[in-house]
Amino acid sequence: MKKIIVSLFLICVLTGYCFSQTVITVEVTNIVVNDGIVYVDIFSTADGFRNGNPYVSFQLQSNSAILTHEISLPNGEYLITAYQDANNNQRIDYGLFGVPKELVGMSNYSGSGYPSKNFDRQKIPVNNSTGKITIGLYKF
Repeated sequence: MKKIIVSLFLICVLTGYCFSQTVITVEVTNIVVNDGIVYVDIFSTADGFRNGNPYVSFQLQSNSAILTHEISLPNGEYLITAYQDANNNQRIDYGLFGVPKELVGMSNYSGSGYPSKNFDRQKIPVNNSTGKITIGLYKF
């Protein structure tokens, strides 16, 4: 039994099967050019999303209406959020009834209605066939 476990572990490590990584392109659209930094957070768990603890984050300068960023992620399911910080205070500003005042977007959201705060509804799969994920920014 011990030999089987060691053999499976070695196969897993040597082939990279257990730790498969995928390079994806995150594309953010509907950006107002030169109107604040675009912040992107990638969440790997519902708890991380709920508590505001992303798996990885990055920032993009708003020098184009469409921006892209390549990143390597382990295969799995992720929720991606983005916002454009128009007043450069490094957070999303909210107005009456908690409606965002700045451009915001997330995975599996098309700009219609109010996006779900449910990780399982907004998550997307990342695997070898993913390629590009587009996040549109919208004003409510």
